[in-house]
Amino acid sequence: MSFDLGLPYFSLEAAAVDKSPSEMVITDEKAENYYIVTREVYEDGPQQQGYKVVVQEGE
Repeated sequence: MSFDLGLPYFSLEAAAVDKSPSEMVITDEKAENYYIVTREVYEDGPQQQGYKVVVQEGE
């Protein structure tokens, strides 16, 4: 399955500040890149590829 997460953030803090309350921040297995996504996007691909949620919606 292919999915597009857009450009990564290299700082968790920057991603957490930029996300909206309805979005979450996820990271790859190495925790080197961070992406802002909605729950639907996360569940449709990245979750199965080993990405982890590091900031939940509303945080």
